Amino acid sequence: MKKVAVIHTTPVTIPALKKEILAACGQVEVINLLDDSMLPEINQSGKITPDVRYRLHTLMLLAQSAGADAVLCACSSIGGIFEEGRALLSIPALRIDEPMAERAVAFRKVGVAATLQSTIGPTTELILCKAAALGREIVVDAKVIDNVGTLLAEGREARYDQIVGDELRKLACNNDVVVLAQASMARAVAGFGEEERQRFLTSPVSGVAALAKRLAEIDV
Repeated sequence: MKKVAVIHTTPVTIPALKKEILAACGQVEVINLLDDSMLPEINQSGKITPDVRYRLHTLMLLAQSAGADAVLCACSSIGGIFEEGRALLSIPALRIDEPMAERAVAFRKVGVAATLQSTIGPTTELILCKAAALGREIVVDAKVIDNVGTLLAEGREARYDQIVGDELRKLACNNDVVVLAQASMARAVAGFGEEERQRFLTSPVSGVAALAKRLAEIDV
């Protein structure tokens, strides 16, 4: 049985992503590596610190030493330094938000929403890099939805969904598509109608689909 390691910076993403991976990838073992100290340190420092870089790269090496056939990064805030860590590994290392960014650059006006300041920059940078690689000119409209970051941890899911959903709809009014920069935000649009949901790009489904494709290419 193939094994997937998922690196998380919050426990909120663990259950939903495991369910998504099992549904998309079939018979795989999922192990979760969590460091919930990284985002607070990034937000307090206003940047990626050397200690955060060291801890992330250590987790990536731990994933490989645990026998993982692939490692998935579930957090956009550390996506850039996760890419740096690929050079340390001999197994595939995938960003969950990369397929989402590739889809986003098909549009000219792209909204980007996050509930953490630390996530806006890396996600916007990823989208702009994808656009530049294709020679496309796009306009990015970034929005941080403040004061909701603790609601999920407090068990106030309905309040989170309401606030985030309302802000996402506002952002969608002025853009062709809206990118949800954090995997945990996908729940806020789950209750939207099917047609309305097409206006929003979320990372779990497309990111896990890319993982499933990569796993299928691996012989064990």
